[in-house]
This record gives sequence, C-alpha cells and structure tokens, in this order.
Amino acid sequence: MAEKTIVEKAGETIGVGIEMASDVVSAIKSAVTTVTDVLKKAPAKKAPAKKVAGKAAVKKTPAKKAAKKSAKKPAKKVGRTRR
Repeated sequence: MAEKTIVEKAGETIGVGIEMASDVVSAIKSAVTTVTDVLKKAPAKKAPAKKVAGKAAVKKTPAKKAAKKSAKKPAKKVGRTRR
C-alpha cells in the first residue's frame, strides 16, 4: 500500500471534522426540539405561578416596614466607658 500524501491526510481529517460537526448539529437540533415542545406545553401551567408571585409580593411588604422601624431607632454609642 502506498503512503498517503499530505493532501490525502488533510482531506481525511477534514472529512472526520465535518462528520463530527454534523453529529453536534444533530444533537443541538434534537435538544432545541425538545425544549420547544416543553415550552409549548408550559403556558397551561402558568396560572398558578401568578398566584405564587402575588403571595411573594405580599410577603416582601412587611420586610420593608421592619427595615423602616429599625432605621428610626438612634444608634447606640460604642466605645470605652469613662472613669
């Protein structure tokens, strides 16, 4: 068998690279298809999420009031006591 030339080796390498790229593209395509199918089904389940968001907003309001109350108290002086 004759030894391969540089051009033949390069052609083989490029062919393998194209095949690998094709495999990656097909994997990405299947992943995108899966995600698209999931997202098409998701809007039916969004109604409960809005209720949860409303409850979360109610919970945040008392935290702000508590922060305002603590801001009104004067800061205590820290340091050494005088003799």
